[in-house]
Amino acid sequence: MAVAARELQPPVAAPQPLPDYGLFDVLRFLLSATVVLSHVGLLGWGKSGNLAVQCFFALSGWLIGGILCGTGPTGLPRFYFNRLTRIWIPYFICVAALYLTSYLHEPVRSPRWGEFLVYDVTFTHNWFSLWGNADAALRQMPLKGTGNHFWSLAVEEQFYLVCPLLMVLLPFGKRILPWLILALAAYWSNLWYGSVTLGVLAAVIAHQYPGWQLRTEARVGLVLLLGTASSVMVTMPSAYGLEAPLFAISLVLLCSIPTTRTRLVRWLGGISFPLYLNAWIGIFAIHAIEKKLHLPDWRLLEFFAALAAGTACYLLIDAQVMARRSRYYRPVIGIACGAAGYALVLAGVLFFFGRHSPG
Repeated sequence: MAVAARELQPPVAAPQPLPDYGLFDVLRFLLSATVVLSHVGLLGWGKSGNLAVQCFFALSGWLIGGILCGTGPTGLPRFYFNRLTRIWIPYFICVAALYLTSYLHEPVRSPRWGEFLVYDVTFTHNWFSLWGNADAALRQMPLKGTGNHFWSLAVEEQFYLVCPLLMVLLPFGKRILPWLILALAAYWSNLWYGSVTLGVLAAVIAHQYPGWQLRTEARVGLVLLLGTASSVMVTMPSAYGLEAPLFAISLVLLCSIPTTRTRLVRWLGGISFPLYLNAWIGIFAIHAIEKKLHLPDWRLLEFFAALAAGTACYLLIDAQVMARRSRYYRPVIGIACGAAGYALVLAGVLFFFGRHSPG
C-alpha cells in the first residue's frame, strides 16, 4: 500500500530530505480505514475499497518519485534496503500468519493452496492468483480469499523495482516528457499502474517546478478535477477505471502541504500499513466469537477489532523495525535486497509458466 516515509537518500548533489507532509499520515489512516470498513460491509459503495487503494498508489508514486528525483546510482542500495525493511518484514509476517491460520483451521485445503502461497511470496499475486476463473480462485484461496488484498502489495513491489531503474539509471528518467508518455500509457491501459505513474509524474514536475501543486491556480484545478472525477464515478460506474486515477492524484496533491507531523499524526500514519495488512486478524477473531456464541454479525465491532490488530502489529513489528533498521544497513546488504526483489518476481513468473504452460 503507499508507505514511503520521510527518508534521506544519497542524491546526486547534496542530501535533501523530503518535507514533512502531516496530512499524508491522516490520509493514510483514512484510506486504510476505508478499505476495512468496505470489507466488513459498512460502506454501501462497492468501489470504495478499491478507490482507497488507488489513492495509496498515487501517494506511493508521489513520495517514491520525490525520493528518486534526489537519488543517484550510489543511493540505490539504501533505497532498496529501506523498501525491503519497510515492506517485506511486516508483509511476510502477515503472509506466514494467514497461511498458518489456514493450515490449522482448514483441514481440507484447495489444490491451489501452495500455488497461491508462491504467488504471495513472489509479489506476483496480481498477475497470476486470479488466473483462469477469478471467482473460483477466490473461493479456493486460504480463508476464503482473506489474503486477496495482497494483490496491491504486489503492485507496489513491482513499482519499487521498476521505478528506480527508469528514474536513476536512464539519462532521461527524471524528465517530464518521458513520464508524461508513460503515465498516459498506463492510465489508458491498466488501472493498477495508472495511479502510481501519475503520482511519479507529479513528483517529477515538482522536482523541476518546486511547489507547483501549492499555487492557487493549481489548487483550484485540482479541486475541480476531484469534484468532476467524483461525480462521474458515481453517475457513470462504467467510467470508474478512467476516473479513479484522476481522483486519486488530485486528492494526494491537495494533501501535499508541508506541515509538522505531531505525535498523533505520526501514530495515525504508522498504523495505516499494519491496519491494511492485518485487519483480517481482528475480523477473524470476532467471526470466531460470533460463530461460537451464535451471535449476529457485529460489523462495527469487527472494525474496532481490526483497528486493535493493526495497532498491535504496528507496536510489535513496524515500529520496532523502523527504530532499529539503520544500524544494520550496509551497501552490500542494500544491493542484496534489490537483487532479492528482482529474483523473487522472476521466480514467480517462471513458476507460473512452468506450471501452466502446455505440456
